[in-house]
Amino acid sequence: MKLTTTKGGIFASLTLASILLLVPACKKQNLAPSTITPNPSGNTTSVITPCGEPVVSNLIAGQNTVSGTITVQNDQDSLYVTFTTTNGWMLGKTHLYVGELQNMPATANGNPQIGNFPYQHTLDPMASSDQYAIALSDLPACFIVATHAETHLVGSNGEIIQSETSWGQGTQFNESGSWAMYSSYCVQECDEPCVFTTQSYELFGGQTISVGNLLVTNDQDSLTITYQTTGDWYIGKIHVYVGALAGLPVNGQNAPIPGQFPYSESYNPYTQTATIQIALADLPACYVIAAHAEMHKIVNGVDVQQETAWSYGTPFQDTDRWGWTSDYCTQICE
Repeated sequence: MKLTTTKGGIFASLTLASILLLVPACKKQNLAPSTITPNPSGNTTSVITPCGEPVVSNLIAGQNTVSGTITVQNDQDSLYVTFTTTNGWMLGKTHLYVGELQNMPATANGNPQIGNFPYQHTLDPMASSDQYAIALSDLPACFIVATHAETHLVGSNGEIIQSETSWGQGTQFNESGSWAMYSSYCVQECDEPCVFTTQSYELFGGQTISVGNLLVTNDQDSLTITYQTTGDWYIGKIHVYVGALAGLPVNGQNAPIPGQFPYSESYNPYTQTATIQIALADLPACYVIAAHAEMHKIVNGVDVQQETAWSYGTPFQDTDRWGWTSDYCTQICE
C-alpha cells in the first residue's frame, strides 16, 4: 500500500508466489480398532491477519483420500502452517519441515526422514486442527513446506475405522521412492498502512495577531478542516472555500466574499474548535483552501475584541483586501 500526493509518495508492493502440484498413488495402513475421545479443537490456532492471500492445499491420506487441508500464510513476523482435518479424520501426530530443499532431513535416496523434522506435535487426545508459528527471521524468502500427519478416520462411536499417513499435496520428493510431497512458498509482503499526515496553517486575526491554527488532513474519503484557536480567542463563525483558485467567489475588485463561500457555520456559544468535512469526490487532486473566521477575544466572560481571521498562505491577488489562500494536495492511499 502507498500514500502519495502529486508531490511524492511511498511505494510498497505485494508479492505472492506458491506452487501446489499433483498427488500420486497410495499405500494404506490399518490399525486394530480402538476407541478414542477426540479433541475437536486441538492445539490453539491463532486468528491471523495474513499478508497477501493464504495458500491452501489438500491434506491427502494414503494416496487418494482428502483428509483435510494445509493452510500456509504469513504476517509481518511469522509463518503459520495450519493442519485441519475434515470428514471424520483426526490428527494423532504432525510433522513439519520448512526451509531449503537441500537441508531437509532425508535418506540417501532422497526420501524424507519425518522423525528428524524440526517441528513435531503429538496430539493426545486427537484433534481436528494443529498450527505451527515460525519466525520469518529463521527462514529464507522462498522455501519448501513439507507437512506430514498421522491421521485416523473416527466413527460416530469414537472407534478408529482407518489409519493413514497423510501429506500436504504438492510435488513428490522422489518419484521412484516414497509418495511424500512438498509445496513451495515465498514470504508475502505486508501492506503498510497509510499514515495520513496533518498540515498546519497559522490563523491570523487582524493581519498580524496569531489566534490559532488551521489543521488540514484527509483519509480515503474525506477532507477534514479544523480550526483550533489559542489563548482567549474564540470562533463565532467560519466560512470555507475549497477548490480551484479560479472558482473563489470574489467581487468586482477581486476581493473574496466569505458570505458566498459554500461551507459556513455559526457557533453560539463561541467555540475554540470547529471542524468541517468535504467529500474528496467533489475535489481535484490539488486545490486552495480559503479559511475565514469571525474571531472574538473573551476575557472573564467579556467579549473585548473582534477580528477577521484567515489561514496563512498565498496573499490574495489583484486586490487591496488582506488575507491568504492555503495550498493543499489530497493524500492518496493505493
